[in-house]
Amino acid sequence: MARLLAAVLTFAASISITGNATSQEFAAKSINLIVGFPPAGGYDSIARIFARHFGKHLPGNPSVVVQNQPGAGSLTAANLLYNAAPKDGSHIAMFASSAALEPLMGNQLAKFDANKFEWLGNLNRDTPACGVWKTSGLKTWDDFTKRKTRFGASGPAAITAQHAFFMKNVLGADIQVIMGLGGTGPIVLAMQRGEVDASCGMFISSVRGPFRNDFEQGNLIIFMQFGKTKEPFFKNAANVYDVVKNEEDRKLAEFVFTQSEVTRPLAMAPGTPPAIVATMRTAFDNAVKDKDYLAELDKAQIDGDPMNGADTAEAFRTAISSPRAIIDRAKSILSPPN
Repeated sequence: MARLLAAVLTFAASISITGNATSQEFAAKSINLIVGFPPAGGYDSIARIFARHFGKHLPGNPSVVVQNQPGAGSLTAANLLYNAAPKDGSHIAMFASSAALEPLMGNQLAKFDANKFEWLGNLNRDTPACGVWKTSGLKTWDDFTKRKTRFGASGPAAITAQHAFFMKNVLGADIQVIMGLGGTGPIVLAMQRGEVDASCGMFISSVRGPFRNDFEQGNLIIFMQFGKTKEPFFKNAANVYDVVKNEEDRKLAEFVFTQSEVTRPLAMAPGTPPAIVATMRTAFDNAVKDKDYLAELDKAQIDGDPMNGADTAEAFRTAISSPRAIIDRAKSILSPPN
């Protein structure tokens, strides 16, 4: 807690408001895009491409600078935006949808209300999965039912941890979750070194993009996927909806995995004036249709299936208003043991 509060105070002290934006205009000369994960992973890759195109759709063509603020599965970035960022559009953040729902899970370190963020939009709707490195001796979900395995994770708020806990506590796999390994890139390195066996958080956009060569060469093997329909790109990976044991578990899976499809959400600080929110949302909508942005995504082999700000906000409102019984069960099975 002390470390998190210190980070917030340090961040607040470092902020310089770059414009005099009011509810009538947007005047920031530059925008800081805070990414809640380390460089080189799926969040960072798409954020940097978006940053190169977003500013030209805003008044004054401000520069957009990516700042990586990893920590606690991107919870640190969400806290920083909510509690320390100016309310003038000069700071936006990308963090995991699972982190946005941590207050719902009773996480005392989540110092925000997800419904009060001003949601800019979501850069991609995606299908999450879990994978192993070829040297692990594991290939299929059936292999995970027969031996103890180690999953790498960044922190309890990240799906690298939560999806592993679902397989442990709902599907009955003997899984140990090892925290503190950073984003997907560092966890893959840990798999390669044999320090862990597997990783969740392997979104299809990441597997098609940064990890495509390893996937096609058989180095990275996807063994479980979590989309409502089976994704052929993941080949023979099991689908969680075929593995759950009863209707109660299926409803829980829908709560856990459907919100993960809001894969790359972007938010502004609560209390940002409505006119600035509207300007930023319009710029977002235009940027994700920009032919140069789409061409760069295609070149990097990164998927882009965006949602506008209103639909992104509604997705979080729907998750937060889920039946209490489902939320309470999710809270009990997605968290590490005390």
